[in-house]
Amino acid sequence: MSPVLPAAVPDLTAAMEAAAPGLKLRATVMAVETVNGTTSFPAWHYHNEPDATDFWPASTIKIYTAVAALERLHALGLPLETTLTFERREGDQPWVLDCARAMPEMLSEIWRRSSNEDYTLLLRFTGLDYLNGSFLVPERGFTHSALMRGYWSARPYTYKPSERQRITLRAQDGRVDFVEHLWGGRSWSADRGATVIDRRTGNMASTRDLADCLRRIVFHDLIPEAERFKISPQMVTFLQHGGNGFCGLDTMDPDSGPHAWDGGKELFPKARFYHKVGLISNEVLELAVVDDRAQSGKAWISCLRAGIGKEPVMVNLCRAVLTELKKGL
Repeated sequence: MSPVLPAAVPDLTAAMEAAAPGLKLRATVMAVETVNGTTSFPAWHYHNEPDATDFWPASTIKIYTAVAALERLHALGLPLETTLTFERREGDQPWVLDCARAMPEMLSEIWRRSSNEDYTLLLRFTGLDYLNGSFLVPERGFTHSALMRGYWSARPYTYKPSERQRITLRAQDGRVDFVEHLWGGRSWSADRGATVIDRRTGNMASTRDLADCLRRIVFHDLIPEAERFKISPQMVTFLQHGGNGFCGLDTMDPDSGPHAWDGGKELFPKARFYHKVGLISNEVLELAVVDDRAQSGKAWISCLRAGIGKEPVMVNLCRAVLTELKKGL
């Protein structure tokens, strides 16, 4: 992967700072370039700092648990259409039944309304040690990411790592399997240098890691097999587009906070947009693909962050970046 975009692309740093003056910003933008059947993804990073983690990634990190959960499901030989039943146990106490959720519904709710309940359940399914020790590792392309915290504190969804977890998996075809785990006590965030909110229990990610995760989902068929996530073709398609009434990353609903779509639909009226937004009181992020290959032959992946909890700021940032990218066509 090249460190910078082609020289023809204008100064995106200047464009971002003009659109959001005085704010702390972070960004990664990747181009999608196919030449003679080979696709490359040259990248640009705000102030050439691809690995900065000095921000709270908010709901953008839900994309990690979605892929990791599907990888774990696929490794067990189970299909997308599997229902997960969640139980927990404190010490030697009896098992307590919490809830049951279908995997397609959990994923759809994360994309449709950024469900904190379903994100936390997926974190319970994968477990902190599997997620951080087997999935979010440099060998898998995640050089500056760690997850330690769920986003829901009430029963039946909350994840307390001190409790043993047991998840029963029932596929539609009748197969049944089980996952059981207890957190080993390691703070993966502290080990990887988290600094925001809480270094031991905080979540962290870089814009490069997030953008690369989205790259490997949306452009699964264009990347080498070694870079692909270990999930079935059906799972890839579901992540991209949803199906059977369920939502995927494909931007279809304005209620999902599609800032890149809001900022770019007039610039690229025939483009297809994919996205995951993140928003809290002092952070707004947009992780997005703008696929305009049908019109201009170009596509881009971006992860933009601004240190303010205002969605219109991110819409303006997306518009400014896409305007500059369009100038390079």
